[in-house]
Amino acid sequence: MAVAQRRDEMKRRDFLMTASMATLASALGEEFKCKEPLRVAVVGLGRKGIDILSNLFCYKANGLIQVDVIAACDISRERLAVAHHIPERYSREGDIKAEERKCSFYDDYKKLLNEVGGRLDGVFICTPDFCHCEQALAFMQHGISVYCELPLAETADSASKMLLAAQKTSIGLFCPIGIDGKPQYKYGRSKLIGELKLLGDIVALQSSRVLTVRRVRDTNEQIQEFNRNSRISDSDLATFYKYGYASKHEYRRWWQYRKFGLGIPLTLTLEQMAFLLDFAESRPSSVIVAGDVQNNLSHVPAIRILDFAHGGKKLVAQATIMKNKTNNPCYGIDSVLGQTGAIHFSQSRTKTIVENSCFGEDGEWYARLGTSDSWGKAEAEGLLGHVADKTDLEMFDEMDILQHDHKGTPEQIKKLEDEHKRFAGNRHAWYLPENVENQEALRQSLSVVRFVKALENHNLTCETARRAFEAQVVTEGIEKAQNNDGRFVYSPSMFKCVY
Repeated sequence: MAVAQRRDEMKRRDFLMTASMATLASALGEEFKCKEPLRVAVVGLGRKGIDILSNLFCYKANGLIQVDVIAACDISRERLAVAHHIPERYSREGDIKAEERKCSFYDDYKKLLNEVGGRLDGVFICTPDFCHCEQALAFMQHGISVYCELPLAETADSASKMLLAAQKTSIGLFCPIGIDGKPQYKYGRSKLIGELKLLGDIVALQSSRVLTVRRVRDTNEQIQEFNRNSRISDSDLATFYKYGYASKHEYRRWWQYRKFGLGIPLTLTLEQMAFLLDFAESRPSSVIVAGDVQNNLSHVPAIRILDFAHGGKKLVAQATIMKNKTNNPCYGIDSVLGQTGAIHFSQSRTKTIVENSCFGEDGEWYARLGTSDSWGKAEAEGLLGHVADKTDLEMFDEMDILQHDHKGTPEQIKKLEDEHKRFAGNRHAWYLPENVENQEALRQSLSVVRFVKALENHNLTCETARRAFEAQVVTEGIEKAQNNDGRFVYSPSMFKCVY
């Protein structure tokens, strides 16, 4: 039953992906069409691995890329059974010839490497975090470029080893992080902030994440119940023990264990740090930490305040992770706040909002409307989308209030809510143009396409991996600060890595 459910889920995702592919191929144009088919493999067939495997065949069927997936690997027989049907699905209508969809499946990446490693140009590593370093090093030693899911590894030390190996072997190492593969971030940064300068000088950054559906950590009772009721064959269970998993729960929900990876809260923190480092264009000088969402399951937010030097000026950034205590469906928001405007990048749906507002004398971005000659030009030329819906503006306001309610008195929170309501009547806000937002749902696909294109042009570098490493250094500093006095000061030597 579980296998059938996963197949149905993939069919729905594949339909949506295929429906949008023509638009994406047209938008990307000839630039993203490979001349010669590349040979790649996918290691790890969990949710991300299955998505990438499906995407690769989907893009090939739609003529977006020319790549042959010649091998895939996972230690689970159940996941291998699901993956076996993916190549067949994209050949039923004659989109991919039978000889072009031959894909060998393995239950051990070392066997895959020994048998087909000499034919591979690249590999997609989608296994649990603690496997990344060992597997990436093995493939790079065979001259195979690596696409590694975020985070690079379970620790910054392991990530630095991967970067060092990539330099020594002159092999590219790619990690989909930050604004890479997210068209709304690219458009907002290059067009609205860079070219049109709608926001003026950047004065602050904010990043919020909400823990909703997925649990941070199951209780002992829930773990015991899961181990009793989970349907895993004895042969698969013996294999899991071999690879270091002590129970069914550890294998199925490995992300809840620090020994296997960063865990959900720290992974969210890593995403936030990548955004902040990208837009601050510098490394933080210090970080102040309050709250520990990794172990504390209360509704108290975990706050990180970072100091940056940006363009010769001090820039303050705030990152917040909180548990969902409302019906707000928003997964997260990244905001860039300037003197004459603000952009709120949505993480959940195509709800990124550009707002003609600015910082007031009290330091709050919503205090008064911003002014800029560029706003009228941007609207007239169609560089801004439709006027933002009131409910979406209220969602951003709710996130802002949730960030503040941990440190304010009831009177202060009431004043903040009243200020939002007062300002709401005078707000001018827009979505991004539709041609930008349509691509947002394909951010994962763009990362895959860019990796393949860089392989084809022989210009794959370690730049994305380097940025992932720097974000992980900051994230681990936050983790240490939570266990100490709540403050962490960075020195340049902490970011040193030979790459």
